[in-house]
Amino acid sequence: MEKMKYKEFQNRMSEVAKARKIFIPHITKNISIAFELYQKVLAEEKMEVFISTLEGGNKPMTPFDDYERPTCDECGKELGLKINAKDEAGINHPTAWVCECGIEYYSDKTVREWMEELSEAGKQNDKAKD
Repeated sequence: MEKMKYKEFQNRMSEVAKARKIFIPHITKNISIAFELYQKVLAEEKMEVFISTLEGGNKPMTPFDDYERPTCDECGKELGLKINAKDEAGINHPTAWVCECGIEYYSDKTVREWMEELSEAGKQNDKAKD
């Protein structure tokens, strides 16, 4: 099963907030019941009440979930982006790509610069597939 994208997660959280505002505490105090009622009565699009960890993943959702991330040169796993990273010499960097295996790749690029670069790389990959 594919993991939920960041925008899908934001949409779900918005719908849950609407359910909370309408049904809690007037009708119920249980958010699962409130969300289920919201789905039956008001929702334009049906969503599951519960999200499995297979779908949602076991790590926090970030805006970078919608981008193809670089992979680790050592183990090949997808890297995570660390903000305001400090290297072993104590030098601060705007960002660093980090891996579960402990490797860190420090960068002078900002988060926005990485988003733009990864977005452009994704567009080029899509063109190459066509």
